[in-house]
Amino acid sequence: MKRILIFADTGWCIGEIHRNIAPYIGGECIPWWEKIPDDKLHNYDLILTEAGDGTKHLIEYYGIPRERILAVSHAEQDSQRLLHNDGDANIRQYAGYGVVSDTLACSSISIGITRVPSVLRVGVDCSFYDSPIPEKLETVGYGASYRRTNEFGVEIKRGPLAEISAKLAGLRFTTAVGPGNYRFTGTPKESMPAYYRSVDCVIMSSLQEGGGMPPLEAAAAGRLVIGTPVGNFPRLAYEGMGIMAPLNAKAFVDFTYRTLVKYRDNPVLFREKCASIKEAAQKRAWINVMPDWIRFASQASL
Repeated sequence: MKRILIFADTGWCIGEIHRNIAPYIGGECIPWWEKIPDDKLHNYDLILTEAGDGTKHLIEYYGIPRERILAVSHAEQDSQRLLHNDGDANIRQYAGYGVVSDTLACSSISIGITRVPSVLRVGVDCSFYDSPIPEKLETVGYGASYRRTNEFGVEIKRGPLAEISAKLAGLRFTTAVGPGNYRFTGTPKESMPAYYRSVDCVIMSSLQEGGGMPPLEAAAAGRLVIGTPVGNFPRLAYEGMGIMAPLNAKAFVDFTYRTLVKYRDNPVLFREKCASIKEAAQKRAWINVMPDWIRFASQASL
């Protein structure tokens, strides 16, 4: 079996991903802000890290060859930074190159990375987020950063659109992360199940996402989930874990407001929808998506 080090961000939602995959691929998870002795690094056959920032650090600071690195993009900026740092030809030298959603695979190709990445589905700890189905729709939640711009200054989170939709439907609105926060510095991770129990619906209004976790976590908690067709949400909606709304701002608000009113006014239909979403979320239990990550590590070129 290959000896694997996971050298990456161990905080925020990405940290949860790394901690869950580590035991399945036989990897040791170490925060990338820790200084690691060179001799320890050379005891591993492969090092899995985030594309862009992680790969650059391993190559430039530790001198690790690309042939021993598994690079994974969790957002479009990861692939953009990888291409900027390495160039397309060098990306082919990595032991593996993966992304966490189908849309990220498409965007990776569209920016000029000719290596087709492996799509690595993210999972969710269904037992951790398990909650009773809500009785009726009264409170709408928002689990991500309220606002955030991308590399080009475009606002991509658009939290206000979710808030406007909720208020038009006459529903309470609450966020897990305060306005302006980039990292998940709002509600602590261990308190998120309680947060999802405090709301009846979770909205994802983004223009860009990688493998956004709040919709998946909310689905595991049995909440109504509404999101835009970005990141992994199209796949989640197809698998029954939510309702897909239009991307355009005005169309998004109109669709989301009408959807909220529909379920607000029909508690029986609302509970049935939440139950079906929660059942569908079992497909994304970590045990069910882990073959993607195991295959990615085991088939790496050495």
